[in-house]
Amino acid sequence: MSPTGGARNAIMIGFLEEYLNPNVSFFEWMRMGVFYTVVMSAVMAFLLPLLFKPEVNDLSEAVEVLKSDLEKHGKMTAKQWLVGGIMLLIIFMWITDKSVTAKILGFSLGLGGVAITGAVLYMLLGLTSWKDYESNVSWGVIILYAGAISLGAVFKSSAAAKWVADGLIGITSLMGIEGGLGLVIVVVVIGALLTNLMSAGATVAVIGPVVLEMAVSSNTNPILIGVGLAISTSLAYWLVIGTPASSIVYASGQLEAKDFIRMAVFAWPVALAVMIVMVIFWWAGVLPYEFGIDISRTIAGG
Repeated sequence: MSPTGGARNAIMIGFLEEYLNPNVSFFEWMRMGVFYTVVMSAVMAFLLPLLFKPEVNDLSEAVEVLKSDLEKHGKMTAKQWLVGGIMLLIIFMWITDKSVTAKILGFSLGLGGVAITGAVLYMLLGLTSWKDYESNVSWGVIILYAGAISLGAVFKSSAAAKWVADGLIGITSLMGIEGGLGLVIVVVVIGALLTNLMSAGATVAVIGPVVLEMAVSSNTNPILIGVGLAISTSLAYWLVIGTPASSIVYASGQLEAKDFIRMAVFAWPVALAVMIVMVIFWWAGVLPYEFGIDISRTIAGG
């Protein structure tokens, strides 16, 4: 629901920087995504117990174990309070980056800049060390995303994204879809399909520039195309490798690969339907956004 909810969101905000002024804010993104989050939370709360019958009905024993564990650790120390305080500061800076932070510094830090600020603060205050970062940060993942983002950036700067976008617009035109609502739905479906074949971040990084150029070429609102693609790539339900969260749960040994497919058979089409309903009724009806280009906000030429 929030821009910090996944790498795909941060990547898309970076791409939208070249198409929107002002760019989508933290609260605006949350406002656009809250419908999907609330509805799918309710759907999953109903669907999961039906597909996977709970094996335990009484959690009192687990609660007691947690209580005893907390008692062993005792009260929070000054360092722990400081760690929590810095985390709250970082969340506040994420939310107010384009308002409070921008007014104080004269420029916004962006999601990445705020995160790095937090990491530096932890080191300066002696709460961690660079050695901890070296050994515990998955640098390979960072390099992977950096490479994917670079690929998308080159795709746009070389005009290859525009060339592909114009070709795809020509194909969709043959199906009677020349832009607007139809194009937003097509992009949502593409994102929901591709995210099950590659990571969500990679999906946004690679095809993000293409679909945004499609938006410009068809006079469709880039924010609907961009945010629609980013949220739709959260529908990686089918395979264990779909998201790190799925892989972590699978590694516990409590689930099998077929369990993900079993759930996806029901949840994936429901989630896709909820996405489409969100676009039509929440984005265009309640917020509301125009499907056409917002002249006051869209940067000419992307």
